[in-house]
Amino acid sequence: MALLDEQLVDEWLNRKGFFTMRGLKVGNDEIDLLAVRMIDQLECWHVEVQVSYRPIGYVGGNRSARRRTPEEIQLGIEQWVHKKYTSPRKVARRVAVLPSAQWKYIFVHGVLKDESELEYMTGLGVTPISYKQVLNELRAAPAGNTSSSLGSDITEILRYLEND
Repeated sequence: MALLDEQLVDEWLNRKGFFTMRGLKVGNDEIDLLAVRMIDQLECWHVEVQVSYRPIGYVGGNRSARRRTPEEIQLGIEQWVHKKYTSPRKVARRVAVLPSAQWKYIFVHGVLKDESELEYMTGLGVTPISYKQVLNELRAAPAGNTSSSLGSDITEILRYLEND
C-alpha cells in the first residue's frame, strides 16, 4: 500500500506543477519524493509519505501502548526528523540532486496514533499535510488534467465514485 500512497502523492505534486523524483536510494534507506518547481522562484520539497488507517505505533518510535511524556514525544520526533530529513546522508543526496537549493520538509500522513506529534514536527520545520487533503484535491481537480500514471487512473476512479 505504501507504494500506491506514494504514487498518489506523486500525482498530486505533478498536478501542482512539480517535477518529481520518487524512491531515491540513500544507502539502505530512501527518500520518498523530491519535488521541484519554478514559478516565481525555485521551490524544492523533500516529501515523506506515511499513511496508516489503523496505526499501531507512533511516528516518533516506541510501539508501546503506554502514554508518553512530552519529553519522550519530542525526543522521538527529533530522531525521526533526523532519520527522514536531516541526516548527513539525506542532506548529501539532496545536494547531489540540486546543490544550492533550500528544501522544504513535507510529511504526508494518514491517521496518527498521537496527533500531538504533528506539533513537534512543525516546531522542527516539517510541514504536515493530511493524506485526506491530498486525495480530496486530486478528486476535485478538473478532468482532463491527467498524466498516464497509476495515480491518475486512481484519481479517475475516485471521481467516478463521486459522480455515480
